[in-house]
Amino acid sequence: MKPSSLVEFYNLLNLIEDYFQYGFRQEHPPFALSDEAPEEQIERISRQIAQCKKCDLHLSRTHTVAGEGVLNPDVMIIGEGPGGDEDRIGRPFIGKAGHYLDTWLKAVNLNRFKNCFISNIVKCRPPKNRDPEIAESSACLPYLERQIDLLKPRIILTLGRISSQILTGETAGIGSLHGRLFTYRNIPLLPTYHPSAVLRNQSLRSAVWEDLKILRSVLDDA
Repeated sequence: MKPSSLVEFYNLLNLIEDYFQYGFRQEHPPFALSDEAPEEQIERISRQIAQCKKCDLHLSRTHTVAGEGVLNPDVMIIGEGPGGDEDRIGRPFIGKAGHYLDTWLKAVNLNRFKNCFISNIVKCRPPKNRDPEIAESSACLPYLERQIDLLKPRIILTLGRISSQILTGETAGIGSLHGRLFTYRNIPLLPTYHPSAVLRNQSLRSAVWEDLKILRSVLDDA
């Protein structure tokens, strides 16, 4: 297929996906044939995120938080957005919720540095940790999509209502979404509760454990 035809095909696929998933057209990065290794492409996305000014979140950020982990991870974990600790350091899930997340991963033989990649819907901290606005998450989503396409995780684990609703296209609350398997960009996707919510409400621990067992079973059966 000629490069011009590849560009047209790429744009058509994006338009179809935007229509069915969001109901409106989104901004996408230009199509490019690249000889860069995947790790170089991931690093290039991180540099682009660091310079991004597509929404007003850049006005109050200290650092962008592009994400971290391994290529071809067993699990790509996607939260809502950076918190205060993450904004200050520039790494995802390093506060109390992040340390709690690490215990979840260890319980099902996973590790953020060995077989996972951790990211968020938005790469800059929303002021006072408020929910990302639609314009903010829409501006950031193409970065996440490019990460997913390059990383090719075996399964995606979404943490909390925001990331789960955006990536499943569902409007139900996390209480209805958790533990159900969906598909995103041809990859299995499993929503569960956000670690910070479980820290506030320990009664959710058993539900998370059941979700993690589903996650492990998908990996073991693949």
